[in-house]
Amino acid sequence: MTQLVPRIEASSGRRTLPPIELSPPHIVADGPVATSATTNIHATADWSRVLVRRLVAADLACALVAAGVGLVARVGLSDVRMYIANSVVVALAWLMSLATNGSYEVRRIATGTREYQGVVRAGIALAGSVAIVCYLFNSLVGRTFVAIVIPTGIALMVLTRFTMRRAVYAHRRRGLWSSAILAVGTSESVVHLADIARRAPEAGLLVVGACVEDAEMGAEIAPGVPVVGGVSTAAEMAESLDVDVVAVAGSGLGPRGIRELGWALEGTRRRMVMAPGLTEVAGPRVHVSPVDGLPLMWVDQPEFTGTRRFVKRVVDILVSGTALLVVSPLLLLIALAVRLTSRGPVIYSSKRFGKGSEEIVVHKFRTMVRDADKIRGQLLELNECEDGVLFKMRRDPRVTRVGRVLRQFSLDELPQLLNVLTGSMSLVGPRPPLPEEVERYHGDVRRRLLVKPGLTGLWQVSGRSDLPWDESVRLDLYYVENWSLGFDFAIIARTVSAVLRRRGAY
Repeated sequence: MTQLVPRIEASSGRRTLPPIELSPPHIVADGPVATSATTNIHATADWSRVLVRRLVAADLACALVAAGVGLVARVGLSDVRMYIANSVVVALAWLMSLATNGSYEVRRIATGTREYQGVVRAGIALAGSVAIVCYLFNSLVGRTFVAIVIPTGIALMVLTRFTMRRAVYAHRRRGLWSSAILAVGTSESVVHLADIARRAPEAGLLVVGACVEDAEMGAEIAPGVPVVGGVSTAAEMAESLDVDVVAVAGSGLGPRGIRELGWALEGTRRRMVMAPGLTEVAGPRVHVSPVDGLPLMWVDQPEFTGTRRFVKRVVDILVSGTALLVVSPLLLLIALAVRLTSRGPVIYSSKRFGKGSEEIVVHKFRTMVRDADKIRGQLLELNECEDGVLFKMRRDPRVTRVGRVLRQFSLDELPQLLNVLTGSMSLVGPRPPLPEEVERYHGDVRRRLLVKPGLTGLWQVSGRSDLPWDESVRLDLYYVENWSLGFDFAIIARTVSAVLRRRGAY
């Protein structure tokens, strides 16, 4: 039967949709492995083995290096050979602990913070085991492992995973080391899933086909996603397309259909994943509990007050106060540079909207010529923001030479630490909007004002001024709905990388 199916060209790794009968699609593994587009390459089987082997070797090296640090710290050991032998045994046990915690499952590698949490849990479990065994045998080696080797090994493994994650992301942005997905459900849900996969290539999910009932066969309902069959043919199409994952999106199948699809996939290497219609809700707010075989998904309400918000305020005060003391010499140098290179005040203060639509005054180092606000009206026709809500220009003539440098490294925003210290802003939060922007807010966009604006935020670490307006809003709302202290610390850590890359800074 002739089908319109996608495939990946061996030379580029990109999927195409030719109007002729083709062989099933395959994802090229690390490098140009295939000699032709029809060569049978099992994507996940190829690259996952390479990735897991590299990760196991790296973890073993980290464990042995950590043991070496412990040996150096305990140079007075009477039996060095016994210590080395024990170190090798413990290193192997460490790998087993990591495997038990799911650290080598492909779906968990290079995805989210749970990968790092698994490393920490494995290290803690090993520390407890070593301490118990050494206590039973009255050995002093256990103290060294618990106090020095285990923390050192955890730190090295987390750093190794962070480095390897960068490499995996680089592969996936080129269309490699990814899993081919057949999406099953309604057209709307499949399009949404395909949009999310395309928006986050680092996740390594490529939707290559769709099984839906509300679209014509062969129609491309999303870029690179043709309709290859109905929902009842999902298992057959998964085999024909040789995909790695079958994703059930929306309610096109129904309970019995989902169960039968799972049965049909038994004994194959293909996995099934459920993509619920609930979006923009992070894991900490979601809890699943079964009721007579029915998994119910409980979603906690967003938290805008309470103990966690009090802790957030305490962290804001401590961090902003400490940061102001540490960077005070830099603040003086920047102030002097602004003063000597252009006329006008050193600090630029502007009215913004804060939490609850409260009007606040935000402080920045002046990066533009004096009276820049008055000149803005003459430049509106050159606005590069398509929706017109924001005003953006990559080559804004009002920006001074010193101001351009300050903007590239976000140094102009350092005075906002005072806003954080006094409570009108937070370290992390949505971008503080101008009054004229708020006037154009409608619907759910106003939910950005439910929390304090931030010195940094999810929008900043995701591209800053390069982001379109709707994407900026989506990221801000995601933060508002899913805030947590851990999320804040993760954003602060990513801010350093975003500032150094200078992406979207103009």
